[in-house]
Amino acid sequence: MKTILMATTFTLILASCAHNFMRGTVAMKTDNKTAHVCLGENDVKVGDKIDFYSNHCSGFTGGREGGGDVRECKMEILGTGTITKLINSHYSEVTTDGSFKLSEGTLVQRQR
Repeated sequence: MKTILMATTFTLILASCAHNFMRGTVAMKTDNKTAHVCLGENDVKVGDKIDFYSNHCSGFTGGREGGGDVRECKMEILGTGTITKLINSHYSEVTTDGSFKLSEGTLVQRQR
């Protein structure tokens, strides 16, 4: 019984350390500065600021076709945007600052 109690307590402590921000992707580009993103009404609200990211990996050994390993990957910020409309529980509309080329599949994250 003591083991179960300790395991439950440990799990609750770890869960409380979870990140407090939401991530998603660009689901559909509607024009050069506007898109629908996979962040819904439970994740963001109108006026929230959003960052757009791209993954950049370097240090391949053996090339991509050779199945080489990656030495380093990092997310680099492309630009920012603002939630302009909540569509439903899964999607919202965002307008970018126009400083980068918007594309479907781009990572998005609500600013903290």
